Amino acid sequence: MIAGHALILGSLAGCATGPSAPPAPLTQTDYVVLKRAELLLIRDCMREQGFWYWVPKMWEPSRGFGLVLDDPDWAREHGYGGLDQQEVMREKRDDPNLAYRDSLPAARRARYTLAMGGGDDVKVLTAHLPDGGTINNALGGCQLSSNEKLYGDRERWFPLDALASNIAPLYMRAITKDARFTTALSSWSRCLRGKGHTYTTPMEIRAALPGLTKGLAPAQAHAVEVKLAVAEATCARATSLTSTLRALQAEYRPKVEGPNAAGLRTHARLLREALERAKEINHSTP
Repeated sequence: MIAGHALILGSLAGCATGPSAPPAPLTQTDYVVLKRAELLLIRDCMREQGFWYWVPKMWEPSRGFGLVLDDPDWAREHGYGGLDQQEVMREKRDDPNLAYRDSLPAARRARYTLAMGGGDDVKVLTAHLPDGGTINNALGGCQLSSNEKLYGDRERWFPLDALASNIAPLYMRAITKDARFTTALSSWSRCLRGKGHTYTTPMEIRAALPGLTKGLAPAQAHAVEVKLAVAEATCARATSLTSTLRALQAEYRPKVEGPNAAGLRTHARLLREALERAKEINHSTP
């Protein structure tokens, strides 16, 4: 999850001081820089293999709302991001790479797929998650080479990235069971009722949205989103929910991250190093 106006706040990780303080968390713009560099590397790799590849338009990563949206200004403009996602999907449907791949003769199309992602012999990596589960990943071809040029050895990077990407649910589950959170959530719900909405949690809003916007024109669906999103964010600010979540995260997060601190610090450092490489790639590659 990319924390933007979410209250899973990566910025708290950068508040420490001293020699062991982790690097500041990346911004959404930083992730765009990383992604564009990765795609540029794929483009160059595919050209070396004798294929064309076009780097698609870059989009800001989808905002993760965490437990509650708390920025009324962003909500007023974007709602829950429905229009943004539709635009992204349109761009994907019109991706010239898909048209190019589909235009290739069958044998050459097979070579394109092999060059892009590797063949049946691609090594599958397994990472153990902090909640006891596992996650698998297979990369090959130009996708693997571009990833390793940015982040380093895949066998080292993938487990660390899986750890960092899956640590938040552990402390968020503890937060939602805390009486301080449930009390603040009740205040938020009462505020929402005062605005004509009877939802008891932000997740109820998310679950209801598809039904509320089904069959509506994009502009109408956006208006529905905006009305609910602004109410959610306004009440998060008007009640203690925002401050309570921040305080509880500061309390619970270190407890969960402590046993994994070394891996998380290494991940943060490697991510920052990858960002510097990505900036150089983006600057030097047309």
